[in-house]
Amino acid sequence: MEELGSSILKYHDIIKEILYVAVAFIVVWYFYLRAGSSYSMMSRLWGILIGSKGFKNNEISELMQEREDIDKFNFIFNVKATSIEQIKRLQKRVKKQNLDIKLISRSKGHFYINTCKLKVPKEKQIFGTLLLSAVLFFCTLPVLQLAIKPAAMFEFNDSSTWFWVNNQYAEKYIPPIPIVSSFFDYWRFDNDTCTSKNFSVEKLSATTKLTNKEITAICELFKGGKTPYVIEKAITGQKVAYFLSLFPLFFSLICFRGFIYMLYTYDLRYALLKKKGKIKPRHKTKYVGS
Repeated sequence: MEELGSSILKYHDIIKEILYVAVAFIVVWYFYLRAGSSYSMMSRLWGILIGSKGFKNNEISELMQEREDIDKFNFIFNVKATSIEQIKRLQKRVKKQNLDIKLISRSKGHFYINTCKLKVPKEKQIFGTLLLSAVLFFCTLPVLQLAIKPAAMFEFNDSSTWFWVNNQYAEKYIPPIPIVSSFFDYWRFDNDTCTSKNFSVEKLSATTKLTNKEITAICELFKGGKTPYVIEKAITGQKVAYFLSLFPLFFSLICFRGFIYMLYTYDLRYALLKKKGKIKPRHKTKYVGS
């Protein structure tokens, strides 16, 4: 009998350490992408390790303060400014056209601050991003199921059937993915099934595709009433799947976030065209009374 949890548990500590480092790297990477550079982070890191954050030279201090202001502006407003002049030019345009700067922030990656122009993504690109987000999300579901399920996942060598088992029940493993799950035949049995007067190993074997010997072994497990050590060990090992699910879930959210940003570009495009007078309201509102 082969179980999935023990192989995971064998490398439990190593996997956790790798995942902690990876999560820390992702956080730093996110700040870097959002701010546009690592100058601010390096300055703070230097201050923590060396103990001196600022510069004694006034001209260099002004340059560093300008760079930190740019990074802070990029991080807050979600743009990719490289100079104070670009920020001032954007500020003038926002005031002149009375634009909501939130629309510019939400259109990240499609609004070019150096030219103050918007590039609306194509429908294929929008649909592809949404599809990738959905695929990554549904790939996360089986991993989360492995971590949440209070049962161990096993496979008998003879029948080659994956199933969940604990001291209360055994049931067929079915991936929690829409459409895919409909191709699996679900079965479940417990101690009441094994002790029933009408119980037949042969009938249950035909339903579950487990061998008679395997069904008898599972029924003996139910009679004990306590969870065997091998199952407890397997369930503990499966908890590592919480960490493993972080990566596909994280990238799924990133893709979905990008999809939302693409939709916001249409709001910004509409606002820009409306300010230029290229889009006029279809219906004029008439007010009655004085």
